[in-house]
Amino acid sequence: MRIFSAPDTHETVVVMRGEIDYDCEEACQSSLTHALSGSARGIAIDLSKVTFFACSSVKILLAVRRLALQQGKTISLRATSPAAHRVLELSGILHHFATTPAPPP
Repeated sequence: MRIFSAPDTHETVVVMRGEIDYDCEEACQSSLTHALSGSARGIAIDLSKVTFFACSSVKILLAVRRLALQQGKTISLRATSPAAHRVLELSGILHHFATTPAPPP
């Protein structure tokens, strides 16, 4: 997981990569929560490099979104891989997240 401030938008970006499944859920939630608490306005999550996104991992995004709302911050999805997008769409939570385009590589 990579966390950085995007100079083009001044937002905190969290790039998740690889397989997001039950074994790494606790670490992912901890990293996202830490990034959220360190941001002024919220975080943008980039899932474009995720190769597998378990259905059970949806609860991570919902928990961090709930925390952001309590703090008056935002959570957006900067980009999603086909694997992550499918799970988010099928679970019906994709509409809960604003989307922002990722800058070109």
